[in-house]
Amino acid sequence: MQIETKIIFLDIDGVLNVYPQGRDEFGSIFHQHFIDNLKHIIEQTGAKLVISSTWRHSGFQYINDMWEFRKLPGDVIGRTPDLYDPSTGSIERGYEIQRYIDLFDVKTYCIIDDDADMLESQMNNFVQTSENQDHPDCVDIGYGLTKICAEKVVTILNR
Repeated sequence: MQIETKIIFLDIDGVLNVYPQGRDEFGSIFHQHFIDNLKHIIEQTGAKLVISSTWRHSGFQYINDMWEFRKLPGDVIGRTPDLYDPSTGSIERGYEIQRYIDLFDVKTYCIIDDDADMLESQMNNFVQTSENQDHPDCVDIGYGLTKICAEKVVTILNR
C-alpha cells in the first residue's frame, strides 16, 4: 500500500512540548508558538502526521482525542511501530520510522525530532529541534519547533 501524501514523522517532547505550560486531561500542554509553527507547515505543504514520539504508546485513539480536544493542526493518520528490543534496551527511532516508510511505501516525508537517532539515509529528510539556541523563538536550552525549523520542514516537503 502506498501513501501518496506528504508525511511528517512527529516527535512531541522537545518539539511541541519543551517545559510545562500547564496540564489538562492529556498531560502537558504544548507551547502555542510551536503549535503555530506546525500549523504553518501543514498549511504550506498539506502534510499528514504520523506520531513517532513515545506519546504514541498511549494509543492511536488517545492521540486523536487529544488532537481534537486541543484543536491541534493537521490530521494524525498513524503512528510508528514499537521495535523496542529488551535484549539491547533500546532501538534507534530511525528504524521504527523506516519500518513505517517501507510498510506504506512513503515517498515524501520529513522527520521532526529533537534527538538525532535517525538512519543515515534519513538525514536529508530530518529537522532537529534541539541545539537551536540561535533561533529567536527557541525555549529552554535551544529546543522546540522554531520558525527556522518550520521553514526547513516546508523546504524538504515541497522540494
